[in-house]
Amino acid sequence: MKTFNETLVQKMERLANLTIQSLQSGKTVCTKRCLNLADQLLQKGNAEMKNAITNVYLFSVSHYMELNRYPMAKLLPVSLHKEYIKQINTSGV
Repeated sequence: MKTFNETLVQKMERLANLTIQSLQSGKTVCTKRCLNLADQLLQKGNAEMKNAITNVYLFSVSHYMELNRYPMAKLLPVSLHKEYIKQINTSGV
């Protein structure tokens, strides 16, 4: 089971990197696809998947977006935006 978690984390890291690279290069279609894929996985995935998306993918992507002042509410799909709000409220920011 441990190798599955490591592989899942690695996949979420790759998806986060792809999303960040598409944001950097201005490829909005690719960015939207990546964000929508993560949103679908968050909605339909099991507990491990949801945990990996929240803790690895969303943390990385939202951190990059905050630093570069991207409009979170406009770019993030509904479920991801709700998780982002939960992260902010939990961290005390």
